[in-house]
Amino acid sequence: MSKTPKILIASPQSDIKNYCFLDWYLNVKRISYPQARVDVFLADNSDTQDNCKMLESMGVKCKHIPKNGRGIIETMAECHQACVDYAIDNNYDYLLHLETDVFPSHDVLNNLMSLSKPIACGLYQIFDGAYREPMIRLIEDDNMGFMEAYAIANAQGEYLNGKPLKVFSAGLGCALIHKSVLGKIKFKYIEGQDQHPDTWFANDMRNIGIDIFCDTSTFCEHRNKSWGKYKINFE
Repeated sequence: MSKTPKILIASPQSDIKNYCFLDWYLNVKRISYPQARVDVFLADNSDTQDNCKMLESMGVKCKHIPKNGRGIIETMAECHQACVDYAIDNNYDYLLHLETDVFPSHDVLNNLMSLSKPIACGLYQIFDGAYREPMIRLIEDDNMGFMEAYAIANAQGEYLNGKPLKVFSAGLGCALIHKSVLGKIKFKYIEGQDQHPDTWFANDMRNIGIDIFCDTSTFCEHRNKSWGKYKINFE
């Protein structure tokens, strides 16, 4: 039996992200790691099953998650959880939660695994134009709850030094999660709350004492198509 850890690269997906999916998939296939020990699984929430069938024709393992009249936050919670459940059910050593518009360098797995942390994240940016900032949220030790987390938009030089940084959250765009943590994760939607599942995930990990680290030397390109006020896209 191989001692090389078995990796699942997984993410929610939708046909609205097909503008960069082929590039993403080719980038994943170029990651410097034994390909026999890596699988790709996507939880697709497109309106029909057609996109999931297309993904399967490319050799991608896929599960269709219908919206069934639900909002996107609730649907995304189920998609995130489907990725975790697949990793547990198939006995993977790590889940690399890699969203399908996030492009890490080809050494991402070796870099994040070398940190030996239960949750180790790559660094990427969110928003557009003048609003673009690193997806890092910090929290003071004496604060409680996600509402006290703050960004580093105006103090990047203090933190982006190429070293691992303990954070409240670095998002789920590029997050390597060890199997010892997977069974403790339950992605959720809370009715009446605007917080997305990645925020509840970070809050839950903090509450049970599992630290999240961001490797500030592992920088990823984020091809978010039209997030911000300037609606910059990558077409």
